[in-house]
Formats: sequence, C-alpha cells, structure tokens
Amino acid sequence: MSDSQKFFNSNRHSGFTLIELIVVITVLAILAAVAISKFASIDDEARLVTLKAFKGAIAPMIDITRSEIILRPEGKAANGNFYTFEDGTQIRIRGDYPDGRWNNTFALIIDIFGYDITQVNSNNCEESDPEWCVRQRGTNWFVNRGYTTSSNGRGFVIFPRGNNVNNDECYVYYFNPNQAGNITDAAKPRVDYVDDEC
Repeated sequence: MSDSQKFFNSNRHSGFTLIELIVVITVLAILAAVAISKFASIDDEARLVTLKAFKGAIAPMIDITRSEIILRPEGKAANGNFYTFEDGTQIRIRGDYPDGRWNNTFALIIDIFGYDITQVNSNNCEESDPEWCVRQRGTNWFVNRGYTTSSNGRGFVIFPRGNNVNNDECYVYYFNPNQAGNITDAAKPRVDYVDDEC
C-alpha cells in the first residue's frame, strides 16, 4: 500500500458519523431543557421570596401605626379617618389601623426595599408596567376568596408583572376589616401571601 493510500484510508474514519452527531445533539437538547427549567424555578423562587419580604414589611406597620396612634392621639383627625405623624406625613386609617389603601397610606409609611410598585386601575399587571403592581380591592374581593367574613373594610393586592390579580394566585394582600371613622373594638387587619401560581 502506498503512502497516499494509507493517508486516505486513515482520514476516512476521523469524522463523526450521523448517529454520533444525533446523539450529541440530543444530549445537548436535554441539558438545555434542564437548564431552562432550573432558571424558571429560580424566577419562581425569587417571586416567592419577594412576596414574603413584602408581607414582612407590611405586617409590622399594622402594630407600629396602632401604637403610634395610641401613644400620640393628638395626630388623629376628629372624624377618625386620618392620622398625621410627627413628621407631617398623613395617612388614612380605619379603626386606628392603617387603611387598606396603597397610595395614600402604605406607600407613605413603608419602604419596600427599593422595589418599583405602581398602583394600577386594572386587574392586569402588563408587561409595560414595573415589575410589581398594586390594585386596591373592596370587601367583596376578600370575602369571595375566603379571607374575611366582614361586611366592611378595604384592602390592596401586590402582584407581579404579567399576572392578573383575579386569575393568578401569586400575590400578597392586606385587608383592614373595619369601617371608616371612630370605632371601638376594631378588628386587626390581615396581611398574607398566596403563592399557588407563582
């Protein structure tokens, strides 16, 4: 056998066969699918951690505000609907607890770790909205979901971009079950999160 025949015979088997290429592509596709599902899982976990953080920021303000009102009653309006802190910040209240409004109550008294939360007037948090939206809800919204049996009150729901507050169970909510004005024996508001569809 000549040297040129040896060269051509040795190079004939140096490439990949079609079956080997298919196996490699299949393995890469499987690895890509696993990686994508892991990244999606990380996004879901991040949403859940954020919901818990929102709850953790809102919950203590219930008692802090009530304590402030008890310790400094002169900041309370005569009609029992407003409270003015020493720094001049005025919020709405119900039963000496923060009212269930976002823009003129909670947005003024808590810092949500730099998150951009925008109040929306629809049930959707659109892709053009910030990462998180807040929607004010009346008593019936909370009653229909079994969060309260109260016939009074109001609240809000914080939910992520791309979700619908009525259809997707991925939100943190605050509900104050009290009527407006000066009342005695006020019920404590409720704050919690729902993460079934995050």
